[in-house]
Amino acid sequence: MNDDIIPPIGKGPTRKEKTKLQEIRKKDDAEEENFYALEVEDFKKVEYRPYDTTEEKKEDLPKIDFFVDKIYMQRIVKDPSKVLVTVYVDYGFLKPNKVNLLVDVDKKHPFKSKAKGSCMIHLFNDNLCEIAEIPMKHSSEFQYHPVASAPELFLGLIENIEEKKNYYYRIECFDENNNLIGASRIKQFVGSVRNVKSPTFYVSVSDLHAGNKAKFKRGRVKGCKPRTTEKLDILMSHIHMNELEYTFNKGYQAFTTSGDNVENGSYHEYWADLFTCGSANFSRMPFFPTLGNHGYFNGGICRGSWFGTKTPTQKHFHMFVQTPKQQGGAYYSHVEGNVLMIHLDSIGLNWGNERIDCESRQWKWLNDVLKEWRDKRAKGKGPQFCIVYLHSAILSLGMYGITKNNSDDFAQTTLSPLFDAYGVNMAIFGHDHVYQRSQYKKTSYICIGVSSKGTRNLFDSEIDNTEYDVKRWVEGDKSRGYAVTYVPPNMNLMSSNEKQEFEKWLGGIKQTILDGDLAKYHLFEQGSESPEYKELMSNKIKKLEFIQKEIIEKMKTQIWFRFYSVKGVLNDQTFLNPLTLAKEVTEPPNCPNEIVR
Repeated sequence: MNDDIIPPIGKGPTRKEKTKLQEIRKKDDAEEENFYALEVEDFKKVEYRPYDTTEEKKEDLPKIDFFVDKIYMQRIVKDPSKVLVTVYVDYGFLKPNKVNLLVDVDKKHPFKSKAKGSCMIHLFNDNLCEIAEIPMKHSSEFQYHPVASAPELFLGLIENIEEKKNYYYRIECFDENNNLIGASRIKQFVGSVRNVKSPTFYVSVSDLHAGNKAKFKRGRVKGCKPRTTEKLDILMSHIHMNELEYTFNKGYQAFTTSGDNVENGSYHEYWADLFTCGSANFSRMPFFPTLGNHGYFNGGICRGSWFGTKTPTQKHFHMFVQTPKQQGGAYYSHVEGNVLMIHLDSIGLNWGNERIDCESRQWKWLNDVLKEWRDKRAKGKGPQFCIVYLHSAILSLGMYGITKNNSDDFAQTTLSPLFDAYGVNMAIFGHDHVYQRSQYKKTSYICIGVSSKGTRNLFDSEIDNTEYDVKRWVEGDKSRGYAVTYVPPNMNLMSSNEKQEFEKWLGGIKQTILDGDLAKYHLFEQGSESPEYKELMSNKIKKLEFIQKEIIEKMKTQIWFRFYSVKGVLNDQTFLNPLTLAKEVTEPPNCPNEIVR
């Protein structure tokens, strides 16, 4: 094990550090390749004007050669006042290819590609007056990081973001003669919530498999032009169009995934498909992905089979995804309002190169993060809730969850002791391409369906034989959808004025649901044919009482989880209380557990 290996600090390795890294990589059981995480210090300091500046508005754009339409926001540090904006310029065998206008591309050695043009972020306030001009760095400037091998990327860091303020920005790109040749439309985002006293919404998906309909492999288009993955495009559009309705005009604070973001992590064109379909969402909220087995694919036949000849690696994931890296690998955590979110690389050495077994560095890291969260919560500090995102189907009646002696079984036996001991509210995962919500001890385990590619069926004949409680399941096209999660504020810490504002906001939500279709927010097993639904929709007084009791009162203290299909049908919803655990955890829990079936 390499528990003592910590990613070195700095912009480049010393000779001694290079030697150490080479020794690590030679080991057969090496976990994640060490690399240098992007830091705030890697970006040029920019002078920001006050948010209430009255600086003249930016002039309208002149004629340009192309639109910059693949933009995604990420966090590279825990501080939500800073967000990384990444631009993917059309590249490779996609048409039209625009990256050559900005970069001297070295196709044989992509990391040697050099920028000949530049890109800039123009940041505006709510009145579209300019706050700052932020230069973007080309990927080649991060020479000791995997991102250097993606010549189509430009990265810029926006800082000084104030909580709950509206911001607007536009990307502009210039050629080597400083002529404006490309630009984005104006994008909007809201400064993230930073305290536990504000309600928040998040959107979650799994198994996006971007690029699975692209009809090409690296280096050659097969028979037709590359195209976007239609089902993924439909799902992303549905998320975008229904965001304000499902969040009662509040919007999402984060976009999270449970793995398999692309069909093959090593194919740049597949990432282009992801950002093409998802840019309308990713350009407005931070993108927090989880690594799945397809993110480890490295080459391979056809559209990215796992029968590749090269060793699986997560360097391709880190090439396009930057996260708040804390120790190593593709696992990380971040706090969003009143919830701690943890993302794991759970697929183990069966699929990848990061361990999850008891006493591995990732397991010990997870134990430390959960223990710190639990200790703070016991003192009335920090978030009340914890959600873990992973890819392994650790409690599922799908193909992988039902199989014995696989990596999913293994992850379940090593992770569930930690979830039980510290009181994790939800474990959200994918891999099985079904939707299933189950309860084991005090934790909810949710396989959140599939975004694109094929759906699968559950082995529903086994439901009555499980050692856990299956609360709800759907399969087929009904499992093609996404989750909306509401997290309440910590009312114990709110002032009287803050409570009044919160109650007023809940009053608006109550009126919105009263005036609309109750089935959009509460699940009735028989849908519009349900006698209870018909009675409530025809009796406004009873409907109001039902909304107050079953939704509004619960929104004060409980997580509200909903799962929608791409057709806008509510397939599941539930409320979850903060978990109260009697005893303090002073030592790591016993590990592993018995396999739960």
